[in-house]
Amino acid sequence: MRAALAPLRLLAIAAFALGCGGAERPNVVLVVSDTLRADALSCYGGRARTPNLCGLAERGTLFEHAYSPAPWTLPSAVSLFTGSPASAFSDRPLGEEAGAYHVPDAEPLLGEALAARGWTLRFDIENRVTLRPNVFQGFEALPEPRRADDVEDVRAVRMERTLEFLNAPPQPFFLVRWGLDPHAPYAPPRERLASLAWLAEGLPHPLAFYASLGQRRAEHRLAEHAPSFSEAELRLLRALYHAEVEWMDELVGRMIDALVYRGLLRRTIFVFTADHGEAFGEHGLFLHGHALIEPLLRVPLIVAGPGIAAGHRVAQPVSLTDLTPTLRELLGEPAAEPGASFAELLRGAATEEGRAVYAGSSKEPERGIDALIVGTSKLVAHAGGRFALYDLAADPGETRDHSAAMPAEVAALRERLEAIRAASEAQRTRRLAERSPAELEADRRETERELRALGYVE
Repeated sequence: MRAALAPLRLLAIAAFALGCGGAERPNVVLVVSDTLRADALSCYGGRARTPNLCGLAERGTLFEHAYSPAPWTLPSAVSLFTGSPASAFSDRPLGEEAGAYHVPDAEPLLGEALAARGWTLRFDIENRVTLRPNVFQGFEALPEPRRADDVEDVRAVRMERTLEFLNAPPQPFFLVRWGLDPHAPYAPPRERLASLAWLAEGLPHPLAFYASLGQRRAEHRLAEHAPSFSEAELRLLRALYHAEVEWMDELVGRMIDALVYRGLLRRTIFVFTADHGEAFGEHGLFLHGHALIEPLLRVPLIVAGPGIAAGHRVAQPVSLTDLTPTLRELLGEPAAEPGASFAELLRGAATEEGRAVYAGSSKEPERGIDALIVGTSKLVAHAGGRFALYDLAADPGETRDHSAAMPAEVAALRERLEAIRAASEAQRTRRLAERSPAELEADRRETERELRALGYVE
């Protein structure tokens, strides 16, 4: 079936890249791959073989420097669906340890606006922590699938659930597919795992050990073992991660095939991105959530569909916080978020003057409370009022702090950063005043329980 659909897929993608569809209301498919750093994909120069995603990029727009608004899932999801910094919805001030995030029912979210206009909105979420902050207002979960007997079966069942919807979706629709891969443990499907067995030859542990390393207590703790790994062990760890990235690419290919088969691709805006990245030893870090470094913040962002420039690559930094305002503009919805739409970049513009990217909510303030990126300059604010300035073009590894040598640039970026902070804190204070202490405490307890289950807190 997939081989037979390949020529059809090429024709259909070419058609939707040209903006076919007339006055039809477009569908939207948003795929979020959990913990996927941009430089893993082959079209970003990475080692994972991702022909489906890179084919999508050739017929759409690829953002070379797209940034997550936070280095871990919960605040990233809040910003992605609200178009605001996550700190505006937190129960704790910026710079304190992670707390609970809550989006009020009265918040004007895109999902509710589209549902009121006749869109069918569904989600298929593998990382359940994203449901905690109430960002999927207007959406409904896809029907529960049949019971899965093991991890391998779970993958097949999850894919079935998404593809069954795409085989006969109501028109127009908005589908969010949030996949947990390549989140640790890096345990790709059996056939992909078996192909990596040769990399484990001669290593201190069997292949299954490295594929079990994760965050939860029930698993071997990756953060405890990885700092002492040899280069050969790290190479295997990265290969396991890339194998899971390739699995996500296969899933996207099957979703595209389903849209082609139903003749829906030409009128569908297809968005692929990630909630944050992953560290593999950079700055001595593994996993994610700890800091505002590039491997944790820079994510893939590929958008294709009617009216979107084909074969376009955008070098200017953009934030996932601005994705919802962008979709509003593309779908004809009035702006409701403070974020800045980048729809003009999708239509072929090379740059937009003055665009800034904000990120925050690191779980270790000494490694960065929040950050602002403008062009190739990145300002990182640390606990105690210390600032660091990096030139990402000359020093993408963020090894040289130029703050002492460039005080004027630090001051200019700091002024913009503090304006974002002040606006966010004003929103946070107002929203907290509308909630009772009992509600806040219940949110905190439930959030901590879910984060503990995922291994984010001890």
